Amino acid sequence: MTNLVDKILDAGAAEAGGGMLFARSPVATLVFAPDGAVVLANAAAHRLLRCAPGRLPGQSAAMFFPELWRGTERVSIEVDDDEDPPRRVVAHCQDGATFPARLRLQQLDTDSGLRFLTTLEDLTDFEVALADRAAEVVAANREFENFIDVAAHDLRAPLRILTDFTTALDEDYGQRLDDDGRGLLEEILTSGQRMEGIIDGLLALARSARCEMACESLDFTTLVELVYYELRHGDPARRVECVVDPEITAWGDVRMMMTVLRNLIGNAWKFTGRSSAASIRFHATQRGGRTWYCVTDDGAGFDMAHAGRLFKPFTRLHRQDEFAGHGLGLATVHRIVKRHGGEIEVESAPGRGTTLRFTLAPRPE
Repeated sequence: MTNLVDKILDAGAAEAGGGMLFARSPVATLVFAPDGAVVLANAAAHRLLRCAPGRLPGQSAAMFFPELWRGTERVSIEVDDDEDPPRRVVAHCQDGATFPARLRLQQLDTDSGLRFLTTLEDLTDFEVALADRAAEVVAANREFENFIDVAAHDLRAPLRILTDFTTALDEDYGQRLDDDGRGLLEEILTSGQRMEGIIDGLLALARSARCEMACESLDFTTLVELVYYELRHGDPARRVECVVDPEITAWGDVRMMMTVLRNLIGNAWKFTGRSSAASIRFHATQRGGRTWYCVTDDGAGFDMAHAGRLFKPFTRLHRQDEFAGHGLGLATVHRIVKRHGGEIEVESAPGRGTTLRFTLAPRPE
């Protein structure tokens, strides 16, 4: 590459060999001196920067790329000889127009001294297409979310009528039914309650992707204690050792994080339901320079061969008659954690409990 650049820089070779390839390349290419002076530019570079043929050499890079050169000084950026990544910059044309560009610098030692071989690509069409696609995705998501809202509303009305009439039938005529008849009524009521839970879960899943986030400093220790209190109050007969480590903090939206904690700790509460001496612990660990927030229980656990399905909607790893549920809670948790710039993972074994751990993006500086 250095020999080729030396040939290109040799005015006598401008129309032969490497010089001809450089001049006729469809890729806009320039060569800069360390002070930002344009040493050489091909025809494609002249066209892209709207400069008359032959007028770019001698011009300053600061005129075209003020993000990278200020006067004769290059802005401090690392330039790798072999693996220098493309950069998105705003390119300034000679007539004052600007356009988004992908620029790549390659530092070379030539016979003429240090040089920067630079390629330039106009990203205008790409970014317009990307913005249009993003708008289409936003519109499609909004349409889907509106559909969920309407569907939930339309499903609730007949469901409540069905549940209300079944409850009335049980209260007014339940004593006239035999055991089989009362069992059928109970199944109808139970199914109605489950359907109500599925509708609530679908709404929570949809809202986890669209609601505005208001992040702040969070006292996870206090929030977890609140969730423990809610669970004990809802099931006072259970005896569960609930532990939370002190002074655990995070950065996130409090409403969304309460949804995460209620789902994760609620699952731990549910899947320890068959243990006479259950325990749940919320704690934090450090790994890879990140804080991982962990919910550990000694409950039923599951086979890790199925872990890849765990965060998909309507996926359940236990039968309904073993542990009730709708298969939407962890999908909602996964979506919220992703919106917070985090990750979530699981570790479990049948009969030996489960640990679910997640990270969140750190507090911005």
